[in-house]
Amino acid sequence: MLTDLQVFFPLYAFLPNFAAMRTFLLTCFVLGLMLSGPVSGQILRVNKNNLNADSSRFWLGAFTFNFNLNNRSVSAENENAFIGLTASADLVYVADKNAYILINQINYFTSSDQNGAFISTGYAHFRINWLRKKRLSYENYVQTQYDRGRNMPQRVLMGGGIRYRLVDEEKKKLIVGTGAMFERERWKEPENESNIIEKNFWKNSSYINGFIFITEDVKLDIITYYQGGYDYEADLFRNRINGDIVLSFNINKKLSFNAEFSGQFEDRPIIAINKFIYSVKNGIKWAF
Repeated sequence: MLTDLQVFFPLYAFLPNFAAMRTFLLTCFVLGLMLSGPVSGQILRVNKNNLNADSSRFWLGAFTFNFNLNNRSVSAENENAFIGLTASADLVYVADKNAYILINQINYFTSSDQNGAFISTGYAHFRINWLRKKRLSYENYVQTQYDRGRNMPQRVLMGGGIRYRLVDEEKKKLIVGTGAMFERERWKEPENESNIIEKNFWKNSSYINGFIFITEDVKLDIITYYQGGYDYEADLFRNRINGDIVLSFNINKKLSFNAEFSGQFEDRPIIAINKFIYSVKNGIKWAF
């Protein structure tokens, strides 16, 4: 069985080949593990206006702790609710021309049924936004994740594309992006967990991402991803839609309260699991 570190380690190799970026990822990952106690769509929890700022060579970060309710069951027939805790750590380095973004999240849950199953999920997502100040810019990314509650030991993907800021104002933004990615998934069969199913194929990845300040202290963030591609082995298309909605209430300049809803739908799962999963989170965020 893969440990949490073995699952996340492949991301380290994809970073640019210079010490600063590799140290950046390793440090952030260790922080993520320390804060958590041991995808999909990801909302970046830092001040997004700073990504387009004229100033450069500075760091942004946000650490979030949430109480979580979700339905990540292994079997579609035996659906259970799970409650637990989520910890996330987002770090960004804003350089002269580009922005280097790392998003980490680890979740631990216990089942609501009498068996009290204990599971964990998590992901690490690294992204580079090239020419960050321009309205039309470019990005590359790599992500690794696991979901033990759904019998997925590992998913690794990498890709790139373009992003365009449709709305670009201080109090609201709307960004669209599209591109291609290569995805590798490993799943355990529910009836025989020693049997691993591996899938490798190309997908389109498109998203809509935006935020708006409803008041000076209340902010709404939304991101929705579509990821779909043709599975030649099974001779069919597989499509996935996921999204996050986060409502933030500022307590002060650094501390806020968050309410978040996340959902994911897969029309043709690789193994027999729930096609639609969700999670509801409430917690606090500290940003710098």
